[in-house]
Amino acid sequence: MPVFYEHQNGRTYKVDDRGERTQLANFIAEITHETRYLDGRTTETILTIVGKQEDTDLPPIEVTAEQFATLTWIMPGWGVQAIVNPGGGTKDDLRAAIQTFSKPHKTTIHRHIGWTTLNGRRNYLHGRGAINDKGADSTVRVDLPDELSRYCLPDPNLLPPDDFIRATLALTRIAPRHITWTLLAATLAPLYGPADFAIHLAGKTGTFKSELLSLYQSHYGCDMDARHLPGSWSSTANALEAQAYYAKNAVFSVDDFVPMGTAWQQRSYQTTADKIIRSQGNQSGRARLTDTSALQTAMYPRGLILSSGEDVPEGHSVRARMMILELSPGDITAQNLTAAQKQRTKYPHTTANLIMYLAGHDVDLKDAAENIRNQYLDVGHTRTPPMIGRLIATINHFLWWSTEIQAMTVDNAAAIATQAAEAILEAANKQQHYLQAQDPCEVFCNTIRHILTAHLGHVRTLNGGIPRNPTLLGWTEEATAGDIPTFRSHGPCIGWADWSTDAFYLDATAGYNTVKKHAGNELPTTKQTMMRRLKDDGLLTRVDDTRQRNTVRITAETHPRQVLMMPLSQTLDIQEKPE
Repeated sequence: MPVFYEHQNGRTYKVDDRGERTQLANFIAEITHETRYLDGRTTETILTIVGKQEDTDLPPIEVTAEQFATLTWIMPGWGVQAIVNPGGGTKDDLRAAIQTFSKPHKTTIHRHIGWTTLNGRRNYLHGRGAINDKGADSTVRVDLPDELSRYCLPDPNLLPPDDFIRATLALTRIAPRHITWTLLAATLAPLYGPADFAIHLAGKTGTFKSELLSLYQSHYGCDMDARHLPGSWSSTANALEAQAYYAKNAVFSVDDFVPMGTAWQQRSYQTTADKIIRSQGNQSGRARLTDTSALQTAMYPRGLILSSGEDVPEGHSVRARMMILELSPGDITAQNLTAAQKQRTKYPHTTANLIMYLAGHDVDLKDAAENIRNQYLDVGHTRTPPMIGRLIATINHFLWWSTEIQAMTVDNAAAIATQAAEAILEAANKQQHYLQAQDPCEVFCNTIRHILTAHLGHVRTLNGGIPRNPTLLGWTEEATAGDIPTFRSHGPCIGWADWSTDAFYLDATAGYNTVKKHAGNELPTTKQTMMRRLKDDGLLTRVDDTRQRNTVRITAETHPRQVLMMPLSQTLDIQEKPE
């Protein structure tokens, strides 16, 4: 049966095929704007609705497309005087009537930076619009969060290519080359696709680390100086996840990693860094539910994080997901820094012109990065070689493109590429000491040594006596009038030692718990995982394969014990066994 709707005297009616009218509501409403917000993965549609009640205009209301059909927005927006008449199908009819009389103005607004496809053409979004293979397109609407509002690129082709390329390459000379080339490669890398690692620049206050970071960040907007970097480690993990999510295919600088304050506040810094860097390395976010138990969009860094701070985030796996660069006092002079800051407005021109080229060409660095990675499989952690491959491949293509736009000669580009690769490899080789310092096995053995040297625990012989070289094993020599010295033990007994077989038997319960207690947050792994790590690193000289356990049973002090059997000299880090 055909149904019609009409407005009369500021009311909404349903009219059937016999001409009989049924009032649906004592007001009229229509949708004036339909705005679609895109973040690169999800779409949210916001409807702007205006209304009228007799001769009175009702205020505009903004509701989501999902809320519209429920009509639950009427009472909060227009009050109790806006009445929807009772009836089984009234709400459905009123919704249909509002849609029937609406001819909304449709707008698409993008909420993120980075690559997207518009009308079949590849575009890179930024604060002022988009850039494609034809140049700038200011008709594209982009609405970024306030923290990202400075991601604004200039139109391509406004400066001579050699001018902006020269300015960008000059940045590699203001600090040690292994730092500057790594930062430049990381700055350009997200333009070519997702990155599964971060860069952390560490240095004491006064080394100009924030200023240096801002010069590279300025490739995405010249207003992002050291006082206006987009991110800060003092923000919550949720806030940083959202900001890094919207900063797609761009670098996102997070400044000032300085854990301070109470123990809880310091741990909060470390926890935030752990979440963000892991999300960057894993290219996945934390799944969360809405208040209606529906899955939210998981947010994670879709660009590349450039981090800086006086300290380095803790955790072996977190550090493995970063390239850590250390800036020392005097590495950057105020004169060189000032000269680079004067060129800040030129840096985004490099990015804008490279984007225009990439928009029109299908550039995939995967094979090139993999080939480079395979040359350095023995460098650092297993995650380090892929970083090397991606960074060097990025610089190689950037330099090749520079020759294409006639900003430098082929011979010059080849020579620079060699220097850049050597510098990035140098940075990668420096990662090992950061990883060793946070390796769980290294932490475990260091803690045992600390317990014994600080007299927080001691080791005995298998029959419960004083071991040889007791001062190495948690004992102190007591003053004595005779020829035979006496020794006193300190703290709990954590295990037993036998110098003749170079064996250290760590009590699998009391001894392990003492080590865990003193290692604290530096040893976050479970007991079973820790024992498996010790075995994999060759630090368990014997295991019980029959029972599939990493502990062995021995008799110590006349009682059966479950122990971790470790090499004594290696555990104590002694090059030669004492006599």
